[in-house]
Amino acid sequence: MSILIETDGRSRAVIPGHMNQRFLLQENEDGSLLLQPASVVTDAQLEYDGDPELRALLARAAKSSTVRRSRQRRQA
Repeated sequence: MSILIETDGRSRAVIPGHMNQRFLLQENEDGSLLLQPASVVTDAQLEYDGDPELRALLARAAKSSTVRRSRQRRQA
């Protein structure tokens, strides 16, 4: 199936069925465009995702009895 996509004066395009999504654009030597779905990830998240030792360390720290997460409810 082919869909005609037009850009506006600001180089924007609408891709039907893909609202509020991000894509990485690659322009090939032959002029074709390749769109790949993309996500933005912080450097810290990338480090966490790629390091099993760091994940284990942080999981142990979160379970430690010295870590408290007390929350006070607001009185109306």
